[in-house]
Amino acid sequence: MKKDYFEGKVALISGASRGVGFATARKLVERGARVVISARGAKRLLDSEAKMVEIGGSVVSVTGDVGKWKDAEGMVQAAIDSFGRLDILVNNAGVSMRGKFAELSPEVCTEVAETNLMGSIYLSRAGIPFLRESRGHLVFISSIAGLFGLPGASIYCASKGGLKGLCESLRLELSLEGVHIGIVYLGFTEHDPEKRILLSDGTLVPPDRPAHNTQASAANAILKLIEKRKRHLVMTPIGKLGWLANRFSPGLVERAVLFAQSHNLSIYKKFS
Repeated sequence: MKKDYFEGKVALISGASRGVGFATARKLVERGARVVISARGAKRLLDSEAKMVEIGGSVVSVTGDVGKWKDAEGMVQAAIDSFGRLDILVNNAGVSMRGKFAELSPEVCTEVAETNLMGSIYLSRAGIPFLRESRGHLVFISSIAGLFGLPGASIYCASKGGLKGLCESLRLELSLEGVHIGIVYLGFTEHDPEKRILLSDGTLVPPDRPAHNTQASAANAILKLIEKRKRHLVMTPIGKLGWLANRFSPGLVERAVLFAQSHNLSIYKKFS
């Protein structure tokens, strides 16, 4: 019987106490991987660890903030201390926001940028020496909003778009050493009931956008990207359409978004 690709591998997933991060961790556990999960909320993180242990998973949880270097370094070290190696690092932790740029508080700008971009930078920097040893996988979870700008999501778009440049640079630096660098552009994904996004003044509110895909389908896509060592993956038909259109005519996409926004068309909500 052929061995599962993920059996025995060690994965670290940030933002894994719920949502796509948790779904990805669970899929990896089901396929025989040993997993380190991290998030800022200790109670929910421990609950998520317990759920995976119940199904026979070898799981370690680490509470911390990827936007802080020492915390990110500690997450990687937990994988090494617990399992002796690191094969897969998934930069999934993220914060969403809504609000016009001119109205955003500096605190909201800082939190979104530090978590979405600096968090991926710190965790990747801490993990790369061990991924070199294992010739492993470094994966970034971006968004359709990382492919082109959207009104009311400026800092989110900037932080998720920054992952593209980071990914491309690291691929040039590390691919000859056998490290796979991949990026997934998710559409708006099914969310847990307690998920919140930041408004311009820092108020937390539930998301109000239609889901493009389920958490399970997103997790399956992430695992496929890893196993096939793919460079990138754009989720959902709407996302693929936007990606292709923006490659050939960025001005056309800009005009289409402005038109959809001004006429409150349903496709605008699907993109935003």
